[in-house]
Amino acid sequence: MKTIKSILTLLVLTLAFSTTSCDNEPIDPAIDLSAGGGSSSVFTAKIDGSNFVADETIGDYTETAIGNQLIIGGLSSSGKTISFQIINPAIGTFPASMESASLNLLQYFDASLGATDGAFSSYNPITDSSIGTVTITSFDTTNNKVSGTFSFEAYNISNSTTKSITNGIFTNIEFDNQVD
Repeated sequence: MKTIKSILTLLVLTLAFSTTSCDNEPIDPAIDLSAGGGSSSVFTAKIDGSNFVADETIGDYTETAIGNQLIIGGLSSSGKTISFQIINPAIGTFPASMESASLNLLQYFDASLGATDGAFSSYNPITDSSIGTVTITSFDTTNNKVSGTFSFEAYNISNSTTKSITNGIFTNIEFDNQVD
C-alpha cells in the first residue's frame, strides 16, 4: 500500500510540473497592455520562513474515477513549485490525505535540489500520515477561478528531510474547467 501511495504522489507531481509554458513566448501585438486587463491572480507562501511568490499559476478541474479533481499550482522563476490536488472541491477546509475517498495531496518541488532530493509531499510514507490543509474560500465554476489558503509539512522520501510550507495564499487562480 505504501508503494502505491508513493507512486500516486509522484504521478500527481509529474502532472503538476508538466503543464508549464515556454519562457520566451512573444507578446501578441493585438493585446492592449495599457488597458490593464492583466490577471489578478496571486499565489504566495513561506517555505521554511522564506518568501515564495509564483510567477505563473496553473489550474485544472477534471472528472476522475474517485470524484472531481482540482489541481492548482504556483511556479516561480527560481524553479520552485507548490501544487495541490483536491478531490470534490467546494468552499471549506480539506485536510491532506492519501485515502482514496479523500485524496488531497500537497506538494513542493525545488528543481535546484534535483529530481529526487527536490520532491516533497504532504504524505510521509514512514509514518503513513499527511500533515496540512487547503481551505477554499471561493470556488467559481462560472468564471473558473478559485481562492483560499494552505499550509503543510512537506516530506522528502529520498533523504527524510522536511520543509514547512506556511501562510499559503492563492487568489483568483484560473483553472481549465472540464467538468461543467
